[in-house]
Amino acid sequence: MRAILLPSLFMLLACSHLPAQARSSQTLQSVSISKVDADLRAYDSTVANMEATVAAPKANPKDMGWVKKKLKHMFDVDQYMRKQMNLPFEHSYNEAEKEYFSKEYSKRFKQVDNKNTEDLKGLLKIYRWFVTSKFGAEADNHAWTLVQHADEQPEFQKQVLAILTGLYKTKETSPKNYAYLFDRVAASFSDIGNRKLQRYGTQGQCTGPGKWAPIPMEEPSKVDQRRADVGLGSMAEYIAMFKNICHSN
Repeated sequence: MRAILLPSLFMLLACSHLPAQARSSQTLQSVSISKVDADLRAYDSTVANMEATVAAPKANPKDMGWVKKKLKHMFDVDQYMRKQMNLPFEHSYNEAEKEYFSKEYSKRFKQVDNKNTEDLKGLLKIYRWFVTSKFGAEADNHAWTLVQHADEQPEFQKQVLAILTGLYKTKETSPKNYAYLFDRVAASFSDIGNRKLQRYGTQGQCTGPGKWAPIPMEEPSKVDQRRADVGLGSMAEYIAMFKNICHSN
């Protein structure tokens, strides 16, 4: 399976909000949030254990074997954090519990993305990129996923896109990943005022239960050919993937 890729903080959560008059502190205090707190403690414990495991061996950024393990760890934490965003649906949170979870989990979400981005920047001071001929396809994919999720640092995403643009045609990075990052940069989720047309139709948003739509793109009638050129399936196939991902508000 491909990595979990989200264009915004809570696409999967899709939290609904209580009417303003119902969102008083008295209402939130009267609702049991012990279930949410238990889920958050379990999340914190799991991430702490993951961090302790990777911290055991001495860091050696000049050792490619260590770098690959570090990238995998960062990727694993990224994916675990994003999968837990489904907890409100899996555990049938009520509206107040969803709101409380959204507030508390957003801190953890940003913490993971910011730490991964800074750690990745440190590695990229040593390596221009984790090219497949030296690091393998898995490391290339792990690093790309982390860049894809660095929406709070769009200039960093642009810098990496420039590197991947020179690598994907020689397969030193995945052409599919290049396409996703091209669209991610164009989407400019951190500042939609700078949004440009995407090219491959990979970025979009849920528009209803089981429904997803891409944001505007260049020449929509030719998107399937552009997707085929980088090894992606058709738009129809891609859109169908979101049937069980997009939840109702």
